[in-house]
Amino acid sequence: MIEQTIITLNNLPNETIYFFLIFIAFIEYVLPLIPGDTLMVSGAYLAGTGKLDILTVYILTTLGSIIGFLILFFIGKYYGREFFLKKNYRFFPKELIFQIEKWFHRYGVGLITANRFLSGARSAISLFAGMSNTNVYSTTFAALASSMIWNALLLSGGYFLGKNWQLVVTIVMRYNQIIFAVFILLLLFYFWKKKKNNASTS
Repeated sequence: MIEQTIITLNNLPNETIYFFLIFIAFIEYVLPLIPGDTLMVSGAYLAGTGKLDILTVYILTTLGSIIGFLILFFIGKYYGREFFLKKNYRFFPKELIFQIEKWFHRYGVGLITANRFLSGARSAISLFAGMSNTNVYSTTFAALASSMIWNALLLSGGYFLGKNWQLVVTIVMRYNQIIFAVFILLLLFYFWKKKKNNASTS
């Protein structure tokens, strides 16, 4: 799939590829199941071949990431905590809200700074940051720092490894799978603990 994506992108005008990369970086926040990191590596590889400018790829993907974060942040800020608790969406259940709330109390802005590294929770963290009415400026700075660091690591791997870019994809996919699995295990533990506490009080 990625090989075909690279071939397709390589035949497109540079402006179209740049638009594609910023869109992928953005939509990855809104639709977390999109393999945005993997597709961004293809952009870094094309920069390594001389097709694209690596600095432009870096700036645009970082811009896309921060736009995606802030859109979810302002959605959370506009609707507020009670709205999401009442709705209890399948993709953002109240149990997840309670869990992230605990993380925010413990780690604060540090959780926002780490959000780009947390593939299973980054969208929820963005929403909850808005719901918690965290300071817009400090939140934006933390989210920007997170995207800058992650994208620098991701793109430099694809750029410098050249034809061995598949190694970066494999590492990123494994990393995201592990983080997602840990996230799911934490949620399952939370549900189990809550069920156990309810059973003991009834």
